[in-house]
Amino acid sequence: MSNYNQITERVTELREKSGLTQEEVANKIGISRQRWIMVEKGDRDLSTEELGKLAILFGVDITDFFADVPDVEKFKQMYFACIKFASDDRGGVPKTKLAKLLYLADFTNFFKELEPMSGIKYRRMEYGPVADIFFSLTEDLYDGGKINITPVDQALIISSSTRDMNFDRLSKQELNLIEKICKTWKDKRTAEIVNFTHEQKPWKMCRDGEYIPYSLIIQEDPDHVYQPVA
Repeated sequence: MSNYNQITERVTELREKSGLTQEEVANKIGISRQRWIMVEKGDRDLSTEELGKLAILFGVDITDFFADVPDVEKFKQMYFACIKFASDDRGGVPKTKLAKLLYLADFTNFFKELEPMSGIKYRRMEYGPVADIFFSLTEDLYDGGKINITPVDQALIISSSTRDMNFDRLSKQELNLIEKICKTWKDKRTAEIVNFTHEQKPWKMCRDGEYIPYSLIIQEDPDHVYQPVA
């Protein structure tokens, strides 16, 4: 697991602030006190399941174990990557679908790597999870001439107005994941991807307007993290 020294420091800090002993925390997550001591020394990794239990125990989100600041520039590159890979015969991506593709990219990456791509926060909205900065970013990109927004068949189609798309903040693995997700949903109706996100635990377990903890995706069926239910 990357950033493990950081996680060790954070869980130790949270245990001390909670007033719990090492043995009490160990019992709560189902390991021995000796194994927990190894965790605090940095000699033992924590599983995804154990981190999930610690998040509940300390009343935090799993992402709180990581100190990384959300990467807005990287999110912008994810935005353009989704346009590149998911544009349909209308020349772009419906605005609502684009918002859902970005959510699937960030949350699928968290499911696989225990880290989101961007770290941007997402809220539970009527039409599914939406990144906190999605609407303001879309407006800024449009005002700056970076994207076109065209009304087509009661949808707003977003297309790129620049051919110089830079993806240097995205790893090859991340770019491949975005492409895979986009190709999965490219030819499906926006309503289908909206309904899919409505059936996932991150949306179901939050209330309208609430931030959605990345950790909730860990409870999802591995076959349905970004793929339609068969």
